[in-house]
Amino acid sequence: MSLELPAALAAVEAFLGRPFPGDDEDALVRLGDGHDELPGQDARVAGLGLKARAGAVLARKGIILLQYGLVAATLAETFAAGGTPGMMVRLAGQRALDAVTADDRDGLPA
Repeated sequence: MSLELPAALAAVEAFLGRPFPGDDEDALVRLGDGHDELPGQDARVAGLGLKARAGAVLARKGIILLQYGLVAATLAETFAAGGTPGMMVRLAGQRALDAVTADDRDGLPA
């Protein structure tokens, strides 16, 4: 089962304006498993590459969920203190997401 955005963090996704990736790491694993059945070392290497890519997709989703959670905690703290979320909270969350995902798009499925 592919890692999905928990419903509780949908508001954070909307607040940041950064959609949670829809990549399906399970599909990559299935494609990799299909290569295991093909003859030849090249097919096995390709299958392992697909499985490794699935791991990278899963890791990226985990990092994004962590960042969403940190933004949710900041928003909760702001609301608890009687404040309103300023543009700085949003910009900080967007910058944090950009920082952790900037280099990981090369070679990964869109």
